[in-house]
Amino acid sequence: MRELSRETRIRRDRYGRWFDGDDPLDQPAIERAFDRWLDLAEDGRYCLRNSVNWAYVSIEGPPIFVRQAVSSNQGLELLLSDGRLERLDPATLELDQSGAIYCRVRGGKLRARFDHGAAMSLGECAGEDEAGPYVALAGARYRFSLASDSDH
Repeated sequence: MRELSRETRIRRDRYGRWFDGDDPLDQPAIERAFDRWLDLAEDGRYCLRNSVNWAYVSIEGPPIFVRQAVSSNQGLELLLSDGRLERLDPATLELDQSGAIYCRVRGGKLRARFDHGAAMSLGECAGEDEAGPYVALAGARYRFSLASDSDH
């Protein structure tokens, strides 16, 4: 009898494209489902987890992307690559050496990178002063911490 494994050839590249080994999936419904199911296993590795099962996957780059940031009375609402809408926790803002913006999502469990359009939509609440870049929300300025090399 063949032993079952949770290892797969499923991977996502740093641009958010899903593959089975070297073959692109090119199935929008499956790609959206994979984005929603992306999670961390107990051992810290990435996995796809739904209500039935889970399996390991390989993720290059950030696990989630911020597709849009919209100001509201509640702060900034983020539209994520997994289809979720979440309020930004401004205390989690990070900036890497190249100027890419990150934050924590899903209750701080996963890291998300702002894509170009989402970063540009921060324009109305972003600024820079002698202390460096910030995001202004509800009268407070939130500073960016320096992003780590890890995408966890």
